[in-house]
Amino acid sequence: MTERPSDSGVPLKLVVALGLAASLLARCVAPALPGSAVGIETLIVWTGHVASFLTLLAATGLVAGISRLASAIMGSPRAPLVARLVAVPSVAFACLLLLFAIIRPLEPLLALVLGISAAIVGLLSARHCLPQRERRAGALVLGLISGAGLLHVLARKLTQDASDAANLTVFRGAELLETLASSVDLIALALTCVWLQRKSPRGRVLVPVVLALSGLCVILALRASLPGASTLSVLLKGGLEALGREQSSLLPLSLNYMLVAATLLTAVAALFGPAELGLVLAASLAARGALDIPIPALMLELGALYLPFSQDRVSAEPKPPPTGAVPDTSPP
Repeated sequence: MTERPSDSGVPLKLVVALGLAASLLARCVAPALPGSAVGIETLIVWTGHVASFLTLLAATGLVAGISRLASAIMGSPRAPLVARLVAVPSVAFACLLLLFAIIRPLEPLLALVLGISAAIVGLLSARHCLPQRERRAGALVLGLISGAGLLHVLARKLTQDASDAANLTVFRGAELLETLASSVDLIALALTCVWLQRKSPRGRVLVPVVLALSGLCVILALRASLPGASTLSVLLKGGLEALGREQSSLLPLSLNYMLVAATLLTAVAALFGPAELGLVLAASLAARGALDIPIPALMLELGALYLPFSQDRVSAEPKPPPTGAVPDTSPP
């Protein structure tokens, strides 16, 4: 599809940035604050208020951005039939579930359906754009994150069923699924780092800085269990555990922390990178492992709908005219 969506309205980069900020506050900072220090009750209350406000802003922007992209897809004569019959209705269903989630938390069955539908949209978009060289990196990362997200959702459902039935065999299967999903997430993160290193003007410096900051966060979080640990270490440990949600993964704890921290920082770096494809990569990474939550699910679907319209800024620039001698074609 070459028809670009309308540029009117809120920029999609700002929408994804709001979604990142809302996820960081609501899923990382707010759960980590209680019990981390004494006398911060007012901070906890205000953090909850700010997180709710950012979540509403992000939800409004995501629905508006998705509506704009869906309209462009439905109005494009080159749009594949599967996009019209499956992707757009699935995205509309996710927006409807977001409205339900504003009133009350989603039931486990609705959250499972939301995660499955978001993964299907991501996989369909990745399959459609994979043959296109300029979008192949985004398609690979989107497809990996979508597939891993589906495994995460199924693993949590199996964990819940195993807990209700006290079935150790089912729980072992959930552990294997969760570990496989986290391994796929690591591959997607590595591909994004390679893309950043090649496409970003300062990628050779940016990627090591991101990895170094992630490693520092991991070291501080691991020190939280030691006697006399600082408040920052306790906050980082609680935030990484809440944001990660890998409760049954067989990977080492330090590797899980590294995956969570590096994914968040890499998403920020990709979002503010020079190429449009960075928006797709950032939205995919921000939704990692949380497709059963409305805001991350809509972020992944926004990236999936935007991927067919994204362009490589370098390749999209007009080619300069030839500098050789131009033959004289004027009449004698």
